[in-house]
Order: sequence, then structure tokens, then C-alpha cells
Amino acid sequence: MRCAGPRRTTSCIAERLFRPLTIAVVCAALLAGCASRPTEYARRDLTADQQRHVAAQPAVLQPHYRNVFAEGRRNEVLNLMELGLTAFRNGHYDHAERAFDSAIADIESVYADNEAARRARSLWHQEDEKDFKGEPYERAMVFLYRGLLFLRAGDYDNARASFLSGLLQDAFAEEEQHAADFAAFMYLAGWAAMKMGSERLAEEHFEEFRQFRPDAPLPEPDHNVLVFVETGKSPRKLGDGMGHHQLVYRRGRDFEDVRARFDYAGEEYEAYPVEDIFFQASTRGGRAVDRIIDGQVEFKSRTESVGTNLTNVTNNNVVAGLTAGTGAFAAVSVVGVSALALSARANPRADIRYWETLPDTVHVYSLRAEEGERELRIEYLDEQGRVLPALTHHAEIRFDQRGNGIVHASAR
Repeated sequence: MRCAGPRRTTSCIAERLFRPLTIAVVCAALLAGCASRPTEYARRDLTADQQRHVAAQPAVLQPHYRNVFAEGRRNEVLNLMELGLTAFRNGHYDHAERAFDSAIADIESVYADNEAARRARSLWHQEDEKDFKGEPYERAMVFLYRGLLFLRAGDYDNARASFLSGLLQDAFAEEEQHAADFAAFMYLAGWAAMKMGSERLAEEHFEEFRQFRPDAPLPEPDHNVLVFVETGKSPRKLGDGMGHHQLVYRRGRDFEDVRARFDYAGEEYEAYPVEDIFFQASTRGGRAVDRIIDGQVEFKSRTESVGTNLTNVTNNNVVAGLTAGTGAFAAVSVVGVSALALSARANPRADIRYWETLPDTVHVYSLRAEEGERELRIEYLDEQGRVLPALTHHAEIRFDQRGNGIVHASAR
């Protein structure tokens, strides 16, 4: 099936996949019955053709392309996540789009909202020798960045579809489903709907958003620039308990930046901390996770809340029944998923692989800017409100053909 016309949906993403790196999928399915090859998960030497392919890529991306080849199917999704985000942050947008599209195809083969995917998930446990598909917050963030790339291209309907698909991934966790509470997606879906010219949809998304962030500033009708800023470092996954068969989450470490502000037209604005990624990693539908064992969540029996970096947000633990009944979620094939899941050897150790380049917190703001204005000065602050000069930089406003812009900035 070909994807025709400008109004493509995420169900068409797979047509544009970056697939020279994934021939190993066929081999993995054929070898499903082989369970005792110690070199199956080792790094492979690159062929001459693969080495030439890596050498032809931008220098900052070469280590990630090398990892995709060397680590094969088992770490493919993880390496595509890392590749896509590095490419996005460094302005290699075509590489970022292809990497995230490929990751999405793999993710949706197991975490789509259909019966075939549910059967595949019943075979899938987070053991450290299985093919990496990511935790709910990691899978959701793939869709977030893909949606930002759609926004950058002025493709608002696909952007909105991607953000809503990210909400769906937030609801899928281990063998259970939980309420989606990833407020950033509601805000971004509302922004995309505004740019599509759908006031009704925008109002619905922002109303849902308000249930989680009642004090957040909402975009004004004439705002045409979205500012999206990342601070801090990724949540960490650790093995715990006897034999390290339990999975626990810890906040990222070795960073000071927790807030962000920027100057525009002589005025200073502080970006709103819309999402604490550690909070999303360590909760399910707002409920604090104690640990995960054999793919099953154990929730905290105590009443203390999970720490969050969001400031002055009163309802960040409120769980609202979110219904994204827009039909925007993609459906993809799950052919071969069961075989791939069965091919991995059972191992009780927890899967502690994680997306290391994610931020700790994401911040948003919107404003009205003229197309002649091309950059913002971004400052990062610590917990005491002190500016961290080494992180200050200028971020470009990327205007699309409709006169709307996006700023993506990262302290990293």
C-alpha cells in the first residue's frame, strides 16, 4: 500500500522505514529453535559494506550506526532510539526520522492496540536476553520526538497522531494496562490541533491536559512558536534483589540543570516543566512502582509519593480517565513476533538496558514571534535558581511553510 497525499497517518510510517540495518530479523525468526548459542548476543564484526555505510554517515552518528550493525536485533530498538535522538539534537533530521520510524515499527509489532499484538505481549517478559522494546515511558518518548519532527515539517495531523500514539504506549505496561497520565502528550496534541485549525480538538486536548497541570500556561490563539526544552539526565534502571531479577528505577544523576528560561524580544520567560520523565518511569497511571518481577508490577504499599521535579504543580499525581477516541493510532503487522519472542532463552535476570540519552524533565512554552526572529537564548538553572553559564546557548527557531515555528533545545 502506498501513502498518498499530504494527510498521511502513522499507519503509513512503516512504508518509509530505514531498513538496511534490520535484515537480522529474518535470521532471528528462522533460528527460533536454537537456544544455546553463546555468541548470539555478542557484538558482531562489521562487514566491509557495513563499515563503508558507517563511514558515510555524519561523524556524530557513526558510533550509533556501528552499534546497530554490531549488536543486531536484540538491541536494535534501543540503538535506534539513541541514534534518533542524537540525530535530532544535532540537526540531522532525515536520520532522526528514519531511525524513529524504524523503532516505531518494531514497537508497534508488540504494543499495538489489537488482538494479535496482545497475544504477542503475553509471551513477552522483560528478561535481559530478549529483544529490547523499552519500558512504557521509553516507547512513549519515541512517539514524542517523532511528533516534534512532524511539527517541524508542518505536518500537524501526523504530529497529533504521533502524540496520541505515545499516550497509548504510556498505557501499555508489562502484562497490564494503566491510565495514561503523560501530560506532555496532551499539551502537544492540543498544539498540533491548533495548527490544524481544529479549535474543538484543541480545546478537548487542553481540557484533558488541565486535569493534570491546572496551573500550566496554555497557548494563545495567535501564538505561532512552540518552545520545547530538555533538562537533566535519563532515569536509570537497576537490577535488585537476589540474582538481580527485580527491576527498580532511580532518578538520573550527575546533573544540576532542573529549570530553563529564555530571552525573546527583550523579555525573559521561564519554560514550564510539563513532564518529569523519572515520574513516568517509576509509576503506572500515577501509582508508584516498587519493583517489577518477571514482567509483573509490584506497587508501593506505603503512601509516600514518588519524587518529581515538577515545580508548583498541584495535581501531578491525579489520575484522570483519559479517552483518546480519535482513531489516530496506527495498526501494523505482527508477523514473526511470536517466533522472535520464543527464540530467546529464559533468564531470570531483570532487563536493565535503558535509553540513556533521555532527559530528566521536559519543559514547554509558546509565544508569538515574527519570522525574522530566528533564535532564542536559552539558560539553564539549578535548584537554587542559579544560572549554569556553561550550558547557555542559542537555539534556532525553525519556521515551517505555514509560518509556525518550533524550538528544540537540550542542556545535553
